[in-house]
Amino acid sequence: MRQMLLQLVLLLAGATLSSAAFSCKDQSGADVDWFAVYKMPIEPDDGSVTGLAGGIAWYYVDVNKKGALTPSAKTLDDNDQALAYTLQQYYDKQDDKSIFHVMFNDEPWGSKSSLDDIKLEQILSNRVFANHTEYASTSTVYGHTKGTIFFDGETGVWLVHSVPLFPNPTKYEYPKSGHDYGQTMLCMTFKYAELKKIGTQLFFNRPNIYSSNLPSNMAADNADLAKAIAGQYQKGEPFSSVLELDTKAGYTFTSFAKSKEFNADLYDTLVAPTLKTDLVVESWRRGSAIPLDCKLTYHANDALSIHVGGTTAFSYTKDHSKMAHSADVTKPWVCIGDINRMTSQYVRGGGTTCISSTFLWNAYSVIATQNTCA
Repeated sequence: MRQMLLQLVLLLAGATLSSAAFSCKDQSGADVDWFAVYKMPIEPDDGSVTGLAGGIAWYYVDVNKKGALTPSAKTLDDNDQALAYTLQQYYDKQDDKSIFHVMFNDEPWGSKSSLDDIKLEQILSNRVFANHTEYASTSTVYGHTKGTIFFDGETGVWLVHSVPLFPNPTKYEYPKSGHDYGQTMLCMTFKYAELKKIGTQLFFNRPNIYSSNLPSNMAADNADLAKAIAGQYQKGEPFSSVLELDTKAGYTFTSFAKSKEFNADLYDTLVAPTLKTDLVVESWRRGSAIPLDCKLTYHANDALSIHVGGTTAFSYTKDHSKMAHSADVTKPWVCIGDINRMTSQYVRGGGTTCISSTFLWNAYSVIATQNTCA
C-alpha cells in the first residue's frame, strides 16, 4: 500500500510539473517574475564578460536579486541561460493547439536578409553594417516592433526585444543578425487576464507576424488580439494607447503603443510627458535624426556612448538597443522597447514598456554621454 501511495504521489507531482504555468526563467531555469538584458556589441575581448569578441556576450538582471547588471557566464548561444530557458517552454509545447503564441519582427525570422551570406569574420573585421540605416527593413507597412508572447489559460510571457530575425519559431538559437550590435530585452510574466491589454497594444502596433496560434476560446476573450493576429490594425483616432500591465507578482509596467498615424516621436510626444520626466534614449539613429526640442516641458536627449558593467564604453553607433532612462532619479523610470528615435519612425507603429524601479534605474544607468540642449 505504501508503495502504491508513493507511486501515486510521484504521478501527481509529474502531472503538476508537466502542466506548470508559463513564466520568465532566470539564469538557473527557475521562475522569475521579470528580467532585463543588455547584450554587448562585438568588441575586442577585455575580460569583462564571456563571448564579447563573438558578439554573444550579455549582462542580466532580474527582480529577485534587485542588483546591478551582471555579466553572464553563459553566452547567448548556450541553451542553459535565462533567454533559452524561457523560450524553451514554448518550444516544448509548440504542437499543443491549446497554447497561444505569436512571434513578430519587422525583419522576421526566415526573411531574406543581407546578412544571409555574410560570415562572422566579415562582421568582425569590417563592421559591414556600420553605414546602413536599417538591416534590410525599409517597409512602413508594419510596425517597427519585435517580440514573442505565449500564454496558456493561466499565465504567459511577453518578451520584448530589439534583435532582427529572432527568434526561430521551432527551436532556440541566437541569430547571426544579433551579433554585431548592442541589444536590449525585457521579459515579463503575466496572468492570463492581462493578455487582453497586450492584444490591444499589438492592434495599435500592427506587428509583422511570422508565427502564431490563437485558440478559439482565447480569441473570444481577446478581441483586439484576434484582430491583430488576423492582420487588422488601429485606423484613425486614437493614434496611441497607454495601458498599465500588472505582472503575476504584482509589479506594474506602463505599456506605450502608437499606430502608424501617430506621425511624431514616441519618446518626446508620448512617453516623456506621460511619465513627467526628461528622458535619455538609446536607439538606432542613422540618417533621420530628430532635433532636440528643448522647449517641451519634458523632452528626450539621445545617448552618444554607453558603458555597461566592466566592459569598455562603446559608441551609440555600435548599439541597436531601444532603451530609455529617466533623467530624474526621483522618477526612476526605465523603458525597453522596439522603436527608434528617428523621423523615419513617425509613420511606423511601435512602442516601449516602462517600469518605475530604483534598482533597475541604477542598473541601467549605462549612458555615459549624451547630446544636450546646451
